[in-house]
Amino acid sequence: MSSTSTSTSGNSSAKAKLPTSLVNTLSTHAGPINAITFSSLGGTYILTGSSDRQIHLSRSEPNTTTSSSVPPTTNKPIQKYAAHGYAVLDIAVAQDNQTFASAGGDRAVFLWDVQNAEGTLRRFGNNTSQGHTSRINCVAFAGQGDSVLASGSDDTSVRLWDVKSRDAKPLMVLEEAKDGISSIVVPGNGHEIVAGSVDGRVRSYDVRMGRVTVDVMPGSVTSLDVSRDARALLVGCLDGRLRMMDRADGTCLRGFPPEGNTEEYKNDSLRLKSCFAVNESLVLSGSENDGSVRAWDVLSGKHVGNVEVNPSGKVVSVVKWREGSLAQARQGLWAGGGLEGVVNIYAAA
Repeated sequence: MSSTSTSTSGNSSAKAKLPTSLVNTLSTHAGPINAITFSSLGGTYILTGSSDRQIHLSRSEPNTTTSSSVPPTTNKPIQKYAAHGYAVLDIAVAQDNQTFASAGGDRAVFLWDVQNAEGTLRRFGNNTSQGHTSRINCVAFAGQGDSVLASGSDDTSVRLWDVKSRDAKPLMVLEEAKDGISSIVVPGNGHEIVAGSVDGRVRSYDVRMGRVTVDVMPGSVTSLDVSRDARALLVGCLDGRLRMMDRADGTCLRGFPPEGNTEEYKNDSLRLKSCFAVNESLVLSGSENDGSVRAWDVLSGKHVGNVEVNPSGKVVSVVKWREGSLAQARQGLWAGGGLEGVVNIYAAA
């Protein structure tokens, strides 16, 4: 593993602390949590997708404070979206917060109006012979003004859909992968698509230039997150480690846990969605061997804390960070959910 002195946009090591104060518990679903995403522009709201085939919209934090020392529990969402016939596996929110996309076992990408839960605006891929032929694991907005949706499937393809057009056919089909597509991220410029595959490859597509760059990983790729400046990529693999990669030259900037570390972290069979957190100074991930979320410092690679999200020991398969804003009193929030079927949301004490 190559060492580096490259700085990141994160805080210094001394300030990298894992927020551990539970501020809300969402117990609205009747099945495992597979997808979590915060609304854009401050993240007041949170969307959760479950194996119960529903998507729920809730507040990230209760809008009323309580004097009780027991954190509140949200039992009823603000809105339910229930058009899926199979498990919901991923959710993406448009930058204007007016629409969001979801995908799962239905083999189609659903586009929703946030305000209207009665039905979908569009369904991409269900009325064309050029749609996905297997479950869709991931979806992301791309292009100028979120004009494109990218979806990745077990059928080994990434498909791009035109949100503005009524054409049912995909704009483009990317078929370089030799196994299922597990995750997709779109760097800030909007014209690149980065896809992680079970074949152990990360492929970066520059759609405007018609070029693909391939990085070989030591295990099946299960998770991707990209830094705000688009220079670093967090890659989770089934060899039991996460790696922060330099997107310019493909070198590994840091590994989590560090090589030779005996820390009890396990990921060799499940799809665990990991993320950057706290101004990109931390990396967060669940682990297959317990119900905790672990945090590592981006600069040093050191383990800096655990939070027991599920005391029952059921795996936390999805973690998501929401950065704070000037309008919010909090620095930021993170949410974790998985097999327990609940979502816990944490902030700094």
